[in-house]
Amino acid sequence: LARAKLTMVVVGALILPHGAMIFDGNPSATTTASTPTARRVAAMPDQLRQDCGTLFSSCCKAVEIAAAASPDVIFLNTPHGICLTNAFGVYANTKAKGTAEWNEQWSEFGVEATLDTDLTARFLEHLQKEKIPAESIVSFTKGVHGPLRWGEVVPLWFLQDKFLKKGTKIVIFSNPTKRTKAETFSMGDTARAGHSIAAFLRGLSERVLYVVSGDLSHCHKTDCPLPLYLPDPSFQNLPKNPTALPFDLCIEKWVKGDGPLATEELEQVAIRSIRESVHSGWDAAVGKQWLAKAYELHGSALACGIYGFGVLHGLLEAEVQENVELVTHFLCRLAPTYYGMLVAVFDFVRN
Repeated sequence: LARAKLTMVVVGALILPHGAMIFDGNPSATTTASTPTARRVAAMPDQLRQDCGTLFSSCCKAVEIAAAASPDVIFLNTPHGICLTNAFGVYANTKAKGTAEWNEQWSEFGVEATLDTDLTARFLEHLQKEKIPAESIVSFTKGVHGPLRWGEVVPLWFLQDKFLKKGTKIVIFSNPTKRTKAETFSMGDTARAGHSIAAFLRGLSERVLYVVSGDLSHCHKTDCPLPLYLPDPSFQNLPKNPTALPFDLCIEKWVKGDGPLATEELEQVAIRSIRESVHSGWDAAVGKQWLAKAYELHGSALACGIYGFGVLHGLLEAEVQENVELVTHFLCRLAPTYYGMLVAVFDFVRN
């Protein structure tokens, strides 16, 4: 990632999933101890544990790649946080903490982070001046911990040893809840926000790692027999839809940016794409074709990550226009149960 010791740059970007189930793929997890993790792992079907293990290892590798760039600050964008209806929510507390708790499980995975309040204030001011809908979110009062849950905690858990525990500060902002309705936003909306964020980050003295927390389609067919890894019926009755795998492939192809849109590729899509690959010279125009197809499918595929992916596309596109070469590290794409997840790194190379 951006190996030259430059300042005032984005040094890289990550896409990390936030499904708490991937913690159960930790290869060091034991099945014999009397712990919540051990009890879950002991009951997991072999394929589910294998898939979660691939995702867990990929997240660790992505963070290792990012750490080589020595970022000073992390910008984390999440779809599952404290969200506003039509605007980005910029977390303004001085610190935050929480767990990955979901369905009354995974609360043993916790994170505590120091938020960069000065940078947060400047970021919010920039967005508002640019007419990008954004508001400050203060939980309780600024000096206490703001709450975090799985949408922030899962990616931050992987980042904490290399960054959070060493004092790296964080800026966190949530996506608007309108992201759940495909008709309420467009690629133009998210790309414009991404371009604006890129302009702000280029003016900083800090080296920035930009992280998107986001998952893929939530409408996959699954034969998993364990209710814990399935949708909570009281939360949402998610349909199964044949657009799930084509949507996920579109995001994979957008990340790789290595071939024009070919609709025939969407007809037979593997549920697992686990061959790591590196792709030089990310092409924004090619990526845009695949992302546009994903936007088209989103109404039926229902992916929480689509808004954040669109914002990231705008940021990447803006960097390419500044003669930055993007090299993407695709690590994996899987759907262990009803929703897909992907892990990827964007390497910003400045000549």
